[in-house]
Amino acid sequence: MKIVDLTKAQRGGVTIMLGSDDEHNQTNLSNRNIYTDVPAFIKEFRSEDHPANFYFKLGYVIVGIIPDANGMGKPDILMAKRVEGTAT
Repeated sequence: MKIVDLTKAQRGGVTIMLGSDDEHNQTNLSNRNIYTDVPAFIKEFRSEDHPANFYFKLGYVIVGIIPDANGMGKPDILMAKRVEGTAT
């Protein structure tokens, strides 16, 4: 039996998504009423020590925010990137 390891692109995957919690007040999104203008908060996202910075280096971008996902003032930051090898 031959085992073939296909890449995500070969299996039809187009996007990788992840959620990165802000439970420890590591971004400028913490303890704010994000509901007032979600797109503006995405555009103005800032952090010095949040894991999102690592994901940015891997090519991820913020595609959404779920306000209060982890409790009042503790959002979830939704990130995504295109799978390499897919059409541009």
